[in-house]
This record gives sequence, C-alpha cells and structure tokens, in this order.
Amino acid sequence: MSDTETYIDNNDPAAIIAAGLNRLQELRGFYDQAVAELEAGRAEGRERVAALQAEVDAETSKLNDVVIDAATEFNDESSRLIDTGWASPKVLKDRGLGAIRVPAKK
Repeated sequence: MSDTETYIDNNDPAAIIAAGLNRLQELRGFYDQAVAELEAGRAEGRERVAALQAEVDAETSKLNDVVIDAATEFNDESSRLIDTGWASPKVLKDRGLGAIRVPAKK
C-alpha cells in the first residue's frame, strides 16, 4: 500500500476508487515525462550520430583523395620506368608492382 492508501477508509469504495484514480494519474504523469525524456534523448542521439557521420565522411573523403594521389603517383612512376625501358609491365607485375587501379573520386 502507498502512503495515500493508508489514510483511506478501506470500507469506502468511492474513496478507494478516487485514491486509485489519483495514483493512476500520478503514474501516468511519470510515464509521460519518461516518454518525453526518451524521445528527447533519441533526437539528441540522432543529431550526434549525424554529426559523427558527417565527420567520418569528411575524413573518408580526405583519405580517398590520398589513396587516389598515391595510386596515380605510383602508376606514373611505373609508366616512367616502362617508357624508359628500365622495366617491363610483366616484370613489374611479377614483382607485385603492377599498375594500381585508381579508385573513383567520391
């Protein structure tokens, strides 16, 4: 029994119902407050995730640019060696130094 119920005449059904309804209203208020806090937390979480995703996307884009630059530079040097006759595509490929596929820019 709650503190509210201790002061109710246990023989008076109207008082018992009134106390029960008051308690239900109080509990509903707690529930509504908890739901509102949960939704606010979810909204804040979505905003934080979106901000982190934007940060990750920006870093990934920078890294993608570095990969493209490195692959392009490698392929240019490989072509220079082939063009000057110091190496052949087969020799480079056999040594694991074949042309690198340059990823698309994102």
